[in-house]
Amino acid sequence: MRRFLLLSSVALVVLVAMYRQRIFLRDPLAKVYRDGVRQQGVRVYINYSNDILVEGSADNQFYMVQNWNRLPGVPQSLTCMHAMLCWSDHDHATLLPLAGSAGPATMSDREITFRQTDGGAVRVTLR
Repeated sequence: MRRFLLLSSVALVVLVAMYRQRIFLRDPLAKVYRDGVRQQGVRVYINYSNDILVEGSADNQFYMVQNWNRLPGVPQSLTCMHAMLCWSDHDHATLLPLAGSAGPATMSDREITFRQTDGGAVRVTLR
């Protein structure tokens, strides 16, 4: 039994190391602001390379901002375990452009901001 648990743990660590850019873990301290107003009930997930995945509260829709292209978009393929983690299809996930997004996001290790076509601003603060 010990050997099985040890091998399972090692296999899990290897999988996480190999797919670290595809696995998004929930960040319970992250906050989302839209036009300076904090959005309640929104979940933020983050991966190894500081890409973010935001789950909307009311409509259960997701949008993602990846560090390599910085364009907000809706992921094509996403598998989630409710409120814990999500798994994207590739390291550079396939995205549809986010409706209302006006250009690339500004990203740092603590904050992501982008503008919408209606002039509103979305800001996500991490940790």
